[in-house]
Parts: sequence; C-alpha cells; structure tokens
Amino acid sequence: MRVLALIFFLAFFAFALGQEKAGQIVDVKGRVKIYKPGKLRGLTVKEPPQDLTVGDRLRTDFRSMAFVKLKGVGKIVVMENSLLYVEGLEKLSMGEGRAVFRIAKREAGKGLKIRVRSVIIGVKGTEFLVSAEGERIGIFLREGSLKVESLEGGFKKLKEEVAEDFEEFKRQIEEGMREEEKAYEGFKKQVEKEFYEFVKEFYMEGTMAVVIEDGFVREVDLPAYVEEEFKLLDAF
Repeated sequence: MRVLALIFFLAFFAFALGQEKAGQIVDVKGRVKIYKPGKLRGLTVKEPPQDLTVGDRLRTDFRSMAFVKLKGVGKIVVMENSLLYVEGLEKLSMGEGRAVFRIAKREAGKGLKIRVRSVIIGVKGTEFLVSAEGERIGIFLREGSLKVESLEGGFKKLKEEVAEDFEEFKRQIEEGMREEEKAYEGFKKQVEKEFYEFVKEFYMEGTMAVVIEDGFVREVDLPAYVEEEFKLLDAF
C-alpha cells in the first residue's frame, strides 16, 4: 500500500508541476497554437488571454505573433514561424525563429535561462532579441547584461586586443582567395591560432550583438530592423 501511495503521490506531483502557470498569452496576431505535453495536435489561441503552463510549447505561423507575459519575470514577443518551449518557471527553450524579451531585474542568485540549440543564455534583467535560423544563432542586446554559455565544446571568440589586426588580415586573405581557393584551409587554421581564443562562456553588456555559427562568435552591429522589433514590447 505504501508503494502504491508513493506512486500515486509522485504521479500527482508531476501532473501538478506540469499544470503550473508560467505566464499568459495576452494577445495574438495571425495563427498561434499551444501544444500541451504529449499532445501532437495544437490548440489554436482564438480568444486571449490564455494561460501558458510548464511543459507547453508555443508555435507561431507565417505572419503571426504572440504577446506573452511571464509570471513575475517580464514579457516576450514571439515572432512569426517560431517555437518557444516552457521548460520551467525560469527556463525557456527556443527551437526556431525569433523572440524579443524584456526581463525584469531579479534578486541575487535568481535569473531566467533560455536554451537555444547548445547555447544557454543567463538573464537577470535586460532587453534583448534571440534568433535561431538553421545552425546560426543571433543574440541582440539592447541594454543590461547576458551570460552566454556553451553546452558543447565552448566557443571560438575573437581576441579583443587583435580585432583591428584581424579585420585587415581577413581583407588581405579574402582578396588572395579570389585568386587561389586552396588557401582557405590554411587561412582558417591561421585565424584560429592567431586571432581566436577558446572560451566556455562570455558576457554581453550594454548595446551589443553577436552571431554564433559553427562554434565561432562574431560581433556585429545592431541592425535597424531589430530596433523596430524592440518597440513591440511597448504594445502591451
């Protein structure tokens, strides 16, 4: 009997945890669906607000968006053709697509974690956008700070002290490569040795944007269209 009671308790606890409210979809544009744990067929969000619970997956179709308020955390706009998985009250996962976040400052020791492929983004109060397109991950920080960690082998990150030298070196090599394609592998190895360092994690602060692809971290300018997407957070 004790064993049966324990099994019943654990099953009830797992069920209750899966039903725990994580946030709410307050508005939608276009077609948005929620997939409950273990369900293959999604529920179309027709009349928001609608609760999001732990274990839910939120998917947006073409030309669609979901406006989400996270319980005690902040808010998100999930853009078109995107998949967001609510793993826990303070843990989300981006399967594909784009989402813009405004996260409130948290207490010491607390923070939201967002997993994108093999990358974990630690958040403690900031405004940023994440994109996942194929093997390329983009992180666009508007303000605040982020901690970016690798789950697989670390990152190859350009050394700050040689950034200018690298741009000139790359320009010269690319010009030479137009004449001799065989130089590519040598160029790649030389770049990794002279200009890149291997790190398990790195930090982003202020206004900053990076693209991660094939393990390489490349800093880029914050595009104008991303600035426009940040304005969506003021709509609710």
